[in-house]
Amino acid sequence: MRNDIDQIVGEVEENGVCVVPNFISAELLGRICDDLDRLNDLERQHGVAFLESDGANQRVFNLVNKGEVFEEIVQHPEVMAVMDKLLGGDFILSGFSSNTTGPGGEEMTLHSDSGYVPPPHPEYLLSANAVWMIDDFTEENGGTRYVPGSHKLRTVPDSRRNYETVPIIGNAGSVAFLHGYTWHKTGSNNSRDGRRRALFAYYVRPFLRVQENHIVSVREEVWHRASPTLRHLLGGDLWLNSIGFFDGPPKAYREAAFPRRSGLGTPPKPQSQNK
Repeated sequence: MRNDIDQIVGEVEENGVCVVPNFISAELLGRICDDLDRLNDLERQHGVAFLESDGANQRVFNLVNKGEVFEEIVQHPEVMAVMDKLLGGDFILSGFSSNTTGPGGEEMTLHSDSGYVPPPHPEYLLSANAVWMIDDFTEENGGTRYVPGSHKLRTVPDSRRNYETVPIIGNAGSVAFLHGYTWHKTGSNNSRDGRRRALFAYYVRPFLRVQENHIVSVREEVWHRASPTLRHLLGGDLWLNSIGFFDGPPKAYREAAFPRRSGLGTPPKPQSQNK
């Protein structure tokens, strides 16, 4: 791998954010741009676009269902390696969406991606985001803003207070890894003609309920061509043999749980009481 995964994870855990420059090749960045622009235009044309700020901001959800390039990058090996260390060795995809903010786009409410978890959040990390910077992130064009050190508070921001935020700065082709407890928001786009496009791949521990119900929403053809990694990310595997089954766990798991009954194992002999 090109990047030092331990260094990235250490920076996320210490600072709440780590920006990795030149993460995306020029060829891959071009493919992402083409497909994202096509989706933005298509959903506007069909009247199903998710728009904010009177249309200045647009989001596209369930990207894994809307283009093979998105299937590819959501399981990027280096992203998987970072998430593996941040999230305790196993994780699934909660949601994968884009956020395009144009001139006049308003800032978002300050929030934590783990805000649905009653505080104090666990000491171990529940979730993390990989933010793919498709355009430069600047202070002027609505680059994501965050509160340094907020991830260590293990709680959510108080809506009655104002907090000082700083922008996440990076060139197009960078990826920012964001701690799941870091308070952040979309910045306001004060540029005259600058778009800021980004993809947000949000990963969580396997026992959490996910944002996007991939079992229902992902097209059958995507499931058929999915790699084992992607199928796992979409929630297609059992976790600890007890979460995610359909009409009870498979026979093999039931038998493994009862070796005496199935004959798959020999139960231990009872110890004699007469020693």
